[in-house]
Amino acid sequence: MKRTASTLPPSITNLLQKVQINVPFPLLVKNLGRILDLGLQPEIYFSGPTLDQLSLAEVRKTSRDLRRKNLSVTFHAPFMDLNPGAVDEKIREVTCHRFEQVLALAPLFLPRVIVFHPGYDRWRYDDDVDLWLEKSLLTWKPLAERAEALSVKLAIENVFEDRPSSLLKLFSALDSPWVGYCLDAGHGNLFAQGAITQWLDSLGAYLMEMHLHDNNRQADEHLPLGQGNIDFAAIFAYLRKNHLTPILTLEPHLAEHLEPSLKALQKYLG
Repeated sequence: MKRTASTLPPSITNLLQKVQINVPFPLLVKNLGRILDLGLQPEIYFSGPTLDQLSLAEVRKTSRDLRRKNLSVTFHAPFMDLNPGAVDEKIREVTCHRFEQVLALAPLFLPRVIVFHPGYDRWRYDDDVDLWLEKSLLTWKPLAERAEALSVKLAIENVFEDRPSSLLKLFSALDSPWVGYCLDAGHGNLFAQGAITQWLDSLGAYLMEMHLHDNNRQADEHLPLGQGNIDFAAIFAYLRKNHLTPILTLEPHLAEHLEPSLKALQKYLG
């Protein structure tokens, strides 16, 4: 971050209280003082290697400092090489282990939501969504019970899906208030058929969170809002019309993209 809390416009500072900002745990620790000063509410991403290298003392200190500032926290679970719907049982076992590692941190940080990737890609599964669903339920049913015990919600985001039907089948089969949907606008722009608002028509009842970043439909660029071709005005109009109030999470991959994203979000929120 190039600016301090004292130099941010007051309107932007106030907006920070309404959004989460995605940040990997090592960067959170490295920049914790600045993040606390700014009042950034983190969505903490834990990669697999990060989970294996965690210092319990560091975790406790970080969670304590965030609580002292009354900052809202969400988590993003690891996803690289993982698949909760894997046909290969060994891969699914590793995936479950990683997810359990993240859930074990919930009592310390008290995240409102933990976001996960679903692992479905119709090209790899040859459009056999039922095969993926069968294996996925072996993963998600125990996790839903664990989430209820921990009082933390689990949100599954669209990644490579080009239609909402696979996620709708999963949520319908689970039928759990502890498992819902995270709409990733950037992924939707890249891979989804039709307008992103059509996904909300299908999955709006399960909506818990939204990941906000932009692109030009060529790559997962994670641009500031308004610097790609995503129709965020239509998305936020849909939310208002349908009285949907998901957690809003910005996913800038560069520190200098945070402020323009916040300014754009302020415009869309009205």
